[in-house]
Amino acid sequence: MSIDGYNPVLTRKNRMELFTAEECKEILANLLADKNENGVLVNFDIVPATEHVGFLGEYFHLYLRYQLEDQIDIQSSRLFVKSVIFQNANMEFYMEKMGVIKKEIKLYELLLNELKKFSPHVWCAKCYFTRDDLFVMQNVEDMGYVALPSGTRFLSENQITPILKSLATLHASSIAYEKQMGKTIGVELREWLKEVSVDPDVEWYTTGLRAVLAVAATHPDVLDNAQAQEFIAKELPRCLDKVYYMVNPSPTHRNVFVHRDAWGANVFYHKEQPQEKRSVLVDFQLCRYAPPAMDFHLATYLNLEPKNRKKMIDGLTQTYYNALTEELREMGIDPNQEQLSKQEFEKSLKDFALFGETYNCIAATILHLPKNYLKNLKDERPEAFHRFCNVDRTEDVLRLMKEHSEFADYMYECVGDLLALTYKEN
Repeated sequence: MSIDGYNPVLTRKNRMELFTAEECKEILANLLADKNENGVLVNFDIVPATEHVGFLGEYFHLYLRYQLEDQIDIQSSRLFVKSVIFQNANMEFYMEKMGVIKKEIKLYELLLNELKKFSPHVWCAKCYFTRDDLFVMQNVEDMGYVALPSGTRFLSENQITPILKSLATLHASSIAYEKQMGKTIGVELREWLKEVSVDPDVEWYTTGLRAVLAVAATHPDVLDNAQAQEFIAKELPRCLDKVYYMVNPSPTHRNVFVHRDAWGANVFYHKEQPQEKRSVLVDFQLCRYAPPAMDFHLATYLNLEPKNRKKMIDGLTQTYYNALTEELREMGIDPNQEQLSKQEFEKSLKDFALFGETYNCIAATILHLPKNYLKNLKDERPEAFHRFCNVDRTEDVLRLMKEHSEFADYMYECVGDLLALTYKEN
C-alpha cells in the first residue's frame, strides 16, 4: 500500500475510551473465575505500556480494583492490553488491510486458551477478553517472567533452548488438540490463519525483498563476478518466489500450529529458572498451519548470529526434537505415527531451508538495523517510517550499510548464506 500523503489523525479521543465499565466487569469475572472467586468492580484505570514499542499495535496496562465477596480490603490486578493502532489513520487502514491484529484476537479467542490445557508447561499467557480491535491477557511480567535485557542482539545456546522447548510444546499441543477434537486446525481456522507477511501483496515483505536483492548485488564475493551478477538480476528473484508456496500448509510434511515470530522481542524468560522453564511466547499475529520446521528455522535464524547457528544447529535440532517427542508421548501420541520421526523432521528442515534463509535476510532489514534507527524514525519522522516499512527501503539499507560497518557485516553474512544455498557457479 503506497500512500503519498501522510496525515496522522486521532481516531479515538483518549485511551479511556478503550473499555466501558460493563466490559471491565466482564474481564474481572473472567479473571476471578480462574480462582473460583467472585467480586465487585470498584474502578479501573488504563495506562500506556511505555515499555512496549511494537510497530504493529498499541499497548496498555489495565488496572482493575475490586472487592472480593466477604472481604473488606480492595484488591488490584494488572492485565495487559494490545490494541489496533489508533493514533494514525493511515497506519490503521494499513493494519486493517493486513488483518494482523484481528487475526491475533481470533486466535486467542478460538484456540490458544484451549491449547494451554494440554501441557503442564507454561508457554503462553491466558486471554481474558477479546473484541474486534483489542484483547486483554495476563501480564507476563506479573506471572514471573522477564524480557531479554535491552539491546540484546543475539542469543546464546542457553537462551534459545527455552524458546525451542516452548515451540515444541505448542506444536505437540496442537496435535493433541486435533486428535481430541477430531478436527484439523488448518481447516477449522482457515479464515484466521491466512498469510499476512510473506506474500507478493504485502509491502513489508516485498520492500524487504528488493533491498535484499540490492544487497546481494553488492556482496564483495560476487561484486566483480559477471555470471553471479546475471544470476542475481535474473534468476534469484524467481528462485525466491518459491518461498511464497512454502508458507502454505505442506502437502507432504506433518502440519502443526506454528508461531512463526519467536524472536527475542517476543519471548519472556522465567525470572527464577530461565533455563529450566519454557519461555512464554507472545505476539501470535503471524501464526500459520505448517510443518514444525518453519518455527525451528525462524527461531534459530532470527535469534542466532549466522556463524554461531552453524556451530549449534545439530545440538539445537536434537534439543527441539527431544522436547517435541517427550511432549507427544506424555500426551499419549506416537511421533512416528504423526509423520514426525527424526528422519522425517530432518527432511523437512532441508525442504524449508530456503524459507529460513530468505526470511532471515528480509527480517534483518528491520530487526538488525543500527540501534534505535527504526524507533527514532517512527517517533521523529513518521512519514519516513511509513515509507521505509511499506514503500521502499533499499536506498536507506544500502546507505546504513556504508555508515555502519557492523550492520553491513551482518547483512553480507546473511545474504552470503542465501547465495551459498541458491547460486551454483558453473
